[in-house]
Amino acid sequence: MRNWYKDLKNRFSTFPPDVQILHTVSDLTKAKHLAAVDRASATNHVYRAMILLDYIIQDPKWESKLGELLRLREAIGSSLFHSKPFVSIEQAISAALLMEPKAYRALRNNS
Repeated sequence: MRNWYKDLKNRFSTFPPDVQILHTVSDLTKAKHLAAVDRASATNHVYRAMILLDYIIQDPKWESKLGELLRLREAIGSSLFHSKPFVSIEQAISAALLMEPKAYRALRNNS
């Protein structure tokens, strides 16, 4: 898997939790919108979201939510490797946003 964000790896842990989640959700949202138009680009955005999620999982400030993060990663990964994914992209976006209330509120206030 190509890492589009390798330059971000060292800085990502310095971002606040809501910003980390919003970056991940951004890639999932792009994947959702591209799915019908360009399947390859949509898949690449899912991979990008998983890379960012890996950075979040490695970040010590998320230690208390490690189990939920790993389940989210598994669910997102299932959309890449299973004919019947565990969740839809919309459900993965909702689950990610519910991990960080500030990120959830930021998107809800913009809608």
